[in-house]
Amino acid sequence: MSEVGLLPWEREWAEHVGTMRHEANVAKRDAEYYDPARMQDNLTASVASCCAEMAVAKLLNKYWDGSYWPAADHAKHRDQPDVGLNTEVRRIRSRGNPLPVRRRDVDAERLMVLAFPVPDKFVTVEVIGWGYAVDLWRVGVPAEYDRRGTTRLVSQDRLYAL
Repeated sequence: MSEVGLLPWEREWAEHVGTMRHEANVAKRDAEYYDPARMQDNLTASVASCCAEMAVAKLLNKYWDGSYWPAADHAKHRDQPDVGLNTEVRRIRSRGNPLPVRRRDVDAERLMVLAFPVPDKFVTVEVIGWGYAVDLWRVGVPAEYDRRGTTRLVSQDRLYAL
């Protein structure tokens, strides 16, 4: 596990991007595999996710474009990775939570990274580990909340340390 501290302007930009992503998707329904009982409010989740993406990019020295777009343009960008050319960042809300890997991550041959933005301010991000989606899918267990079977959960002990 590596700990990454965001500088004030990095944290501010991540919050701006998270806010813009949230505002663009206010009227949009959540994905089928989201379990409302396990979710936090969308604005907080968006900001925390952007802080995780920023921290992973910083740690790996990869480009993070901080992009956001109108909801109507989502289909144009749905296959865009979070960081660099092929890195998908998954943010968890609690230490110890597994890494969710989706079938589309396997199909896109993504490199998966698990990160925990430390509440309340998300200035510190614990980057827990990584793996290739195709390998992680094989060792993951089906997520009980995903009725379509497109998500597997991977224990943190199966990840490579950063």
